Amino acid sequence: MIGNRYSEVSQNGNEQPNVGAAETPAREKQGVQPDCSVIVVSWNTHDYLALCLHSILSDPSVAVASEGSTPAGQLSQTRVEIIVVDNASIDGSAEMVAANFPQVRLLVNNRNLGFAAANNQAIAQASGRVLFLLNPDAYVRPGALHTLVGFLDERPGVAAAGPNVLNPDGTWQAAAFRFATLWDLFCEAVFLSVLFPHSRLFARKELGGFDRDRVRRVDWIQGCALAIRREAWDAVGPFDEGYWMYVEELDWCRRANQQGYRLYFTPDAEVVHYGKRATAKARASVLPLGFRSHFRYFRKFDGRATELAVRAITFVQMGLRAGVSVVMIALGNDRDRWRENLRAYTAVMREALRSG
Repeated sequence: MIGNRYSEVSQNGNEQPNVGAAETPAREKQGVQPDCSVIVVSWNTHDYLALCLHSILSDPSVAVASEGSTPAGQLSQTRVEIIVVDNASIDGSAEMVAANFPQVRLLVNNRNLGFAAANNQAIAQASGRVLFLLNPDAYVRPGALHTLVGFLDERPGVAAAGPNVLNPDGTWQAAAFRFATLWDLFCEAVFLSVLFPHSRLFARKELGGFDRDRVRRVDWIQGCALAIRREAWDAVGPFDEGYWMYVEELDWCRRANQQGYRLYFTPDAEVVHYGKRATAKARASVLPLGFRSHFRYFRKFDGRATELAVRAITFVQMGLRAGVSVVMIALGNDRDRWRENLRAYTAVMREALRSG
């Protein structure tokens, strides 16, 4: 099944209301405040989720905070609590967590609340000084959590930090960005950012292929792996639940930036993320929903005129990609994949023409 945030939609693509949740086990008062609360929102991610949780619990630099634990016994480790929110999975994900990971607090929703609402739900109950949002189709490399918590502890003025996100084959995955301008979106639409990935002019949003071996300030960090200082979260506020999928973290980072907070990328913590590989078969249903949030974001922060310009650029962008898909289908190259792409691109074109 689908393995990342794209999956946080109902099976028919419609939004579902928050109608309550069952919590297993009941939250207990802890003897020691966790250094970090790891939040994982899952929907039908059984196998990915098991790998994700195992990566945290097998990390020697991590200790699960429990009632009666003392700081003196865990000075060299980062104390964590892990909260999994299951958004009404039907693949046995919740049952797997309850049976195999008793250290994990499990919240089971009877409706798919979406990524933003489910994270807000968990964070409202979290106790850690640092909140670490982690996709279920991602796993941490040893020391990542310890490094991120230490990074924020050493920099009181930093609101959030993002790790070096890698593909399963070890190649770098884009997860830290500048806020996009209309120029950036145009460059992306006509493939300039793809043709010149190291250009500071044409790939500005992607930071021009910046050197990933040093710490640097960024505008926003992708929510697949995002560490947030709790005080900053409380000051900026929760995720905007008006976004059904995608853009929630971008919106939060934009609000944090408006309040004067700084966000950073650090290469010293590494997370592996399956990402698009886990969602390729569902592009036609999830991509237009993502762009719906995309348009809403620009309307919210930059006004109606900018939103209309973004819709026009998107229509051109998807039209070009639809044309490429038609050619690839005609050539007989992986036709099922390109047919799915074509359906996705045409669906986004229809979304771009909506009044909003």
